[in-house]
Amino acid sequence: MKFILLMIFPTLITGQRMATSYGQHLHSDFDDQAKIERSLQDCSGQGTTWGPGIAPPPTGCEGSGGPGGGGGGGTSGQSTSTECAVTSGTCSTDGSTNSGAIRQLTYSSTTGKFTGTITTNQCNDHERIIQGGGSAPGNNAVSCIQQTVPTVTGSTASAIPTLGTAALTISGGVNIYSAFEAGFNDCAVDGMPCACDGASCAAGMDVGACEAHLHHSCTSEVSVGMFMDSCGGHADPYHIHTDPICNYETDTATGHSTLLGVSLDGYGIYGKFETLNKRPCDLDVCHGHVGSVPASSTYGTTSSSVYHYHVSDYAGYPFTWTLGCYGNPTTPVDLATCESLYDGCGSSGTTDTIYTAEYPDGKVVKLWCPCFEVPVFEGCDGYEDSDGDGVDDNSDSGDAVSDTADGAGAGTRIKVGVLAGVAGVAVGVGLM
Repeated sequence: MKFILLMIFPTLITGQRMATSYGQHLHSDFDDQAKIERSLQDCSGQGTTWGPGIAPPPTGCEGSGGPGGGGGGGTSGQSTSTECAVTSGTCSTDGSTNSGAIRQLTYSSTTGKFTGTITTNQCNDHERIIQGGGSAPGNNAVSCIQQTVPTVTGSTASAIPTLGTAALTISGGVNIYSAFEAGFNDCAVDGMPCACDGASCAAGMDVGACEAHLHHSCTSEVSVGMFMDSCGGHADPYHIHTDPICNYETDTATGHSTLLGVSLDGYGIYGKFETLNKRPCDLDVCHGHVGSVPASSTYGTTSSSVYHYHVSDYAGYPFTWTLGCYGNPTTPVDLATCESLYDGCGSSGTTDTIYTAEYPDGKVVKLWCPCFEVPVFEGCDGYEDSDGDGVDDNSDSGDAVSDTADGAGAGTRIKVGVLAGVAGVAVGVGLM
């Protein structure tokens, strides 16, 4: 099975949006990719969230994980529906096919939880610019479903699906996934699904790590049309892996990012800022914390201090963009607790080696493990940036030990920046 890689359209160094122009798009790659992802979704709705370290796949869904046997992703509480305004055809890149999710939700200002259903045709609800400048693949099909929230209950932390729906955007009901992809073959050896000749990515590799590896290691040009679009999403059904920048803005009264989605545990997901241009200082490993959220008359929320999640625009291994796990509103989830939820994080988990411009001799990365310490952001206690790269010198690189303490330094984090060019886009991939 093939999933698309990463392209985040704010620069990941500054988090600011920038204008870009694009070249040629490869339709055949998208066509094959969409067929493969539809086969994964055919196994959804089995009454359980499943994947590596969570639960075995339902009968008939074994092997849906694609290259490397990564496992698939089904979604509990999801059923087909006929209530969408558009129930057939293909999704338009301008977002017009998705006229907005049908939200039948109640919100608790005490707990911060949403309860009810979201009905969506799973199309993009904002204009999306496809990498390479071409049109979206013709087989991005409309598919109307109704999702119940919450489907994940309990008072302790739990695993998100490593592949499949972990949350939905609140405006259009667009699927939000983890940062993982299901693997790429070497085009020269195994053929589709692949992105280039001379290199491959194992199933369960973080999309940022995979992108950096392919750009450095491929012997042919990487198919940029297989990267994320301008809203951080791709594929059929359409879903988001990275910073969903089309789905949130800054609340004018508080500077806090606006509500962008609802996790399947019922808690709200907000953009990257806690106050004006400042990221939160106390996120747990799930990417959640208790704090004040802005009111929204559109979505029926009030301004109160509740548990909620924030997305990130920090790219690549060892960070994730969406959620590390479903959190615990009373006890912040630490790295050890998060890692205990996934087989991929433990001693029995698998690893692979990426080769990049910064690490030509290789760097070992964990597969199927979405748990990482959130970096210390500018303005937070303990932030130090002696080299001026916008990243805390002492942030953990994914091994639960301070980089300065274990000698890893600040050079173990992948940063993917988008650089605007006159004739096209230059993708800057480096290790910080």
